[in-house]
Amino acid sequence: MVFTGTYEHSIDAKNRLAIPAEMRVLVQGKPSKGKADPASLYVTPAEDRALFIYTVAGFEQRSEELINSDANPDQLLVYERVFFSQARRIEMDSAGRIRLPENLLRRAQMDSQVVLLGVNDHIEVRDRKNWYEYVEEVMRQQPQLLMNPRRAVRTRGTQ
Repeated sequence: MVFTGTYEHSIDAKNRLAIPAEMRVLVQGKPSKGKADPASLYVTPAEDRALFIYTVAGFEQRSEELINSDANPDQLLVYERVFFSQARRIEMDSAGRIRLPENLLRRAQMDSQVVLLGVNDHIEVRDRKNWYEYVEEVMRQQPQLLMNPRRAVRTRGTQ
């Protein structure tokens, strides 16, 4: 499952956020009896004042990667304590909305105007204004970032 795209949305007064239809299809899978079933997701805090949203399978994969990691066990335990204790399983309602936990919204310090970003294996929720400023800064500093993907893969293979 690969998430892509940038979608502008708002978090309402009840901390609800609509998941874009293109992303909902990936999260919910094929509809049963003509109607998609609500889905469970995991929301986690992230660096840079963001929230990450994972499918259940994606979250379980992250957990497996940590279990099989070569990281220092003491450092890994500290990370796991913070990461997993802050993560929350949430349900998508029949309208395709999720309710973001208050404590995670406070930590992320984001306005109600947000972007949802498809970032390969997860969805990121970021403050809209901060996101567009970040993109402009990155593109100013690293204009080659949007190189042809085939060239990026070829370059990596020849190093």
